[in-house]
Amino acid sequence: MATSLNRLTQFLLAVIALGVWGLLLKPHMPFLFSEAQASPRKEVSATFDTLTAQRINITDASGKTRLIIANSERFPDVEIRGKVYPRSIHDSAGLLFFDAKGVETGGLGITKLRDDDVANLIFDYTYQPTDGIRMTKQESPDGAHWKAGFDVFDRRPYQPGDIDSSQGAQRISLTDENQDANLVISDTSGHPRVRIGVDKTGKPSIEMLGSDGKVTYRAGD
Repeated sequence: MATSLNRLTQFLLAVIALGVWGLLLKPHMPFLFSEAQASPRKEVSATFDTLTAQRINITDASGKTRLIIANSERFPDVEIRGKVYPRSIHDSAGLLFFDAKGVETGGLGITKLRDDDVANLIFDYTYQPTDGIRMTKQESPDGAHWKAGFDVFDRRPYQPGDIDSSQGAQRISLTDENQDANLVISDTSGHPRVRIGVDKTGKPSIEMLGSDGKVTYRAGD
């Protein structure tokens, strides 16, 4: 019986000794006492005076793309519901914006329309992919023609599956074209119904139009 008690006492003393040595060694040898928890992500930062690239993808912490900056050769086509569609504007360089789900929500494009220099900033509806708001600037190479504008579009009705168009009915158009300023408000079919303007000579005008495009009322003549 005494022998058994001595062995038990020796075992307990050995366990206590190991525990004490472990506590003493832990601060100096942390790699031997790794804890079952995820280590915090190390933040990495860098500063550059100049960064030259053909394309830059900005992602969130989960890896989803939130912003793309690209030249015309690296500018991606649009992906809608898992299918890739060619863009209506070719040879465009600029920015693309994406929501938290990775769905494209608009962008800035610098491109050519025939020979004119064009810049478009567009914000899209995403439930049914449609251009929602567009700001644009256009200028001819010789400077003879220029135009700046702001357009608002109806969202297209929901259509599952493939997309045949992302262009909704244009409801509001505010433009300044070669010093002629105009506000045009259209019906749900995109037909202009109200036109308010001031031309380059300073003459104001208001017109009401029928769905056939004929003027039914005019003020300012």
